[in-house]
Amino acid sequence: MKTRNKRLSLLLAVLVMLLSVSVISCNSKKEQKGPQPTEFEMGMTNQDSIAVRGLIDQFFSFVKAKDYAAATEMLYRTSYENPKTEPQPIDNKEIQEVMGLLKSVPMVDYKIEYIKFNESYNNEVLCTVIIKKSKSKDMPDITTKMFFKPMSYLGQWCLGLMNSEWGDDGVVDPAKRDSVKEVYAKEQKEAKATKK
Repeated sequence: MKTRNKRLSLLLAVLVMLLSVSVISCNSKKEQKGPQPTEFEMGMTNQDSIAVRGLIDQFFSFVKAKDYAAATEMLYRTSYENPKTEPQPIDNKEIQEVMGLLKSVPMVDYKIEYIKFNESYNNEVLCTVIIKKSKSKDMPDITTKMFFKPMSYLGQWCLGLMNSEWGDDGVVDPAKRDSVKEVYAKEQKEAKATKK
């Protein structure tokens, strides 16, 4: 009987250990989901988000006022070959292209869907731009999307547009944009609740 109790105790101990290992491995798998934040991303503060939102607000204020020159003067880009160098204002040809785009797409309003920090020279902001408001509750607004590329150089933020012709790649995998949008919305909601 003592041998049987020892076997049961040993079996029970092994089962508890296996269950513990299983739970620990499941938890560690959940924590490793998704890419690890970069060192730059971990150093971001609320002030960085406020600065980037301010640039986006200023850009769209100019666009709504049809001051396309002022809006395009805000835009910078990085060198494709050496993206860590100082961002440069877009050149005259690029200014004309962007102004043509802004003039051709009427922008009534916008909403920041998410801000995703990655590196000083490679960040992403997705905005939904309302081209025409719906007059019916049954019909959605007519919208388009604009991707911005804010850059931080020597502690100052400047704004760029994502442009694949300039060698820009998005930070967020297109398949994961909805989840990044949900996380950003949750962070914004929590920030508003904290201010109250």
